[in-house]
Formats: sequence, C-alpha cells, structure tokens
Amino acid sequence: MPLYTGIKVIDTLIPVGKGQRQLLIGDEGLGRSSVALDAIINQRGKDVTCVYVLIGQKRSTVVNTIDILRKNHALDYTTIVVAEASALPGLQHLAPFAGCAIAEYWMRQGRDTLVVYDDLSTHAKTYRELSLLLRRPPGREAFPGDIFSVHARLLERATCLNAAHGGGSMTALPIVETSLGEIAAYIPTNLISITDGQIYLDRNLFTGGFRPAIDIARSVSRIGGKAQHPRIKKEAGRMKLDYLQFLELEVFTRFGARLEASMERVIRRGRVLREILKQDRLAPLDIEFQMSWMVAFNDGLFDEMKIEDVSVFLSTLKKQVAQSGLRLDKPREDWVSAVSGWFNTEAKL
Repeated sequence: MPLYTGIKVIDTLIPVGKGQRQLLIGDEGLGRSSVALDAIINQRGKDVTCVYVLIGQKRSTVVNTIDILRKNHALDYTTIVVAEASALPGLQHLAPFAGCAIAEYWMRQGRDTLVVYDDLSTHAKTYRELSLLLRRPPGREAFPGDIFSVHARLLERATCLNAAHGGGSMTALPIVETSLGEIAAYIPTNLISITDGQIYLDRNLFTGGFRPAIDIARSVSRIGGKAQHPRIKKEAGRMKLDYLQFLELEVFTRFGARLEASMERVIRRGRVLREILKQDRLAPLDIEFQMSWMVAFNDGLFDEMKIEDVSVFLSTLKKQVAQSGLRLDKPREDWVSAVSGWFNTEAKL
C-alpha cells in the first residue's frame, strides 16, 4: 500500500510504501525536515497516526516544528517526542526508541503509523559520547563498533503486520546529515544499507532554485512501483528514466552543440517536467492532482506551453481536480477527457 507524502517527486518517481524504511539524506539546510513535515501534514484525513522524534535539536527548532504542525492541524494525529540538545545523553539516546515504541503500540492495534527520526546523525554522536564515557573501544571515526546494530534494531521494527496480528503498519523516515554531500561517510553508509532506499537532497539543486532539492539520480526506492497505485505506476512508467536521459543530454546544450529534432524534443519535455516537479515548502498535494498532471504530460498537453506558464496552469489544474471529484479508480479516458477540456478552456482564456 502506498504512503503518499504529497510531494510530486516522491509520490511519482521515488514512491514510499507503508511499512517501508526510507532514508532522508543531505547536508544541513536543504529541507530534509521540511520533506518529513510535508509527509506528516499530508496524512490528515488518511487515518495514519504519526510520531515525530526530535533528537538533540535546539529549543527554537522544537518550537518551530510544533508551531508548523499546529498551524496545519496535524497535532490531532501526531505525537511529538523531544530530547533537546540540553537533555542528558541517555535521554537523547532513548528518544527514538521511545517514539518507535509509541508507533509500535498503535501498529499492533491495527493502525497505520508513520514515525520520523530527526535526526540519526545526532543520535549516533550521542551514542558515541556514551560509549566513550563507558570506555568502550572506539572504531571507525571513533564510533563504537555496535552503532550499526543499534540503528538496525531501531529501523528493523518498521514493518507491515498480517491480518492475524492486526494488519497495522509502521513506516519509518529516518533523517541523516551529510557533510559537503559526502554520502560515503560511516553513519550515512550504515543507514543506507539498513533502509529500503534513500531520498537524497543536493545543494547544487537547492542553490539552482529546484525545490524540493531532491536529486532523482541518487535517490532510489527499492520497493519502487510495488508501493504505487496501478494507475500511478502506469503513468509514471519510464518518466524517471526519461528525466535522467534529459539531464545527460542537457549537458551538451551548454557547449552550443546542434542536436537533432528528436533530441530537442526530449530536452524541451525534460525542462517542462523539471518545472512541473518544483513545489513550495509545506504544501503537500493530493494524489488525484498528481494523476492529472501526469496524464497531461504523457499526452503531450504541456509540449507547446511556455516554461513560465507551467506553474500558473498547474494552480488552475489543482483547483479543477478538487472540484471535479475524479478519483484514481476512474478509467483513464475520463481523466484524458477532463484534463484536455481544462487545457482547451485555459488556452482560450
């Protein structure tokens, strides 16, 4: 079963399924926590209970997180577990396990849960501090040798239960920080090997104005299309591969090379898709809207549109979908008819 985050890039190209462990990885200040907050806000009305664990964060960060969730009416179904930066190392170490235990209790009652660990880099440093105080032998980067098993014991508890055990699920979104984009560091590589995929946020994309700054080439979901609705899976199809091909071809345009007409079309469609995938912070979108823009894109309705007009039309499309009452179980012909009609009306205006 899919767990929708409300983020276009993730729900269409890097899907997350219920019971999955999907890592959010990137440098500080690139929006990792914003992606997690979007995912929680998008669970409103979807019968998913959320737990947000803040490990070693400043009090101002804690207050800001609570304020965001309150303004978006997400506190009704969200539990926040906090071990501030001023808390004892032991409390910071136990915080993610406490949050996991809360989510696990609900899961065993047959409910779907989502737990966010923000972040496990700080948790690893706290455990290193405790281990050094206990005079345990240090390993790589002075971390204790059992840091891998500590995080594995935590994240392996995310799962889907069968009907005999209540049928609940616990989805984990652990967050880890990198330094200068280095994902080969000790803790990031450990967590990548434990989780079912990663969503990588890139600084170059962030500074280039692509938000959320998710690098599609370095992000992966090992569950893939199995975590998508069949209609979304069919529309997404080769979209990721085509987008990666566009990124490779776009490099040649920087040297002024002349390209064939087919290549020019690929580059133009890629630039339109990149504009479509941009999204404001803390503005999750319904999956029906995601279906509508994919149908429009795959049917070539965006091909003749100017890049600067894409965002304006997407806003109109979002309102039209909300008013239409279309659902994913409707035949594709209904979607094509509705979306084409909206495009023609907008073109006349």
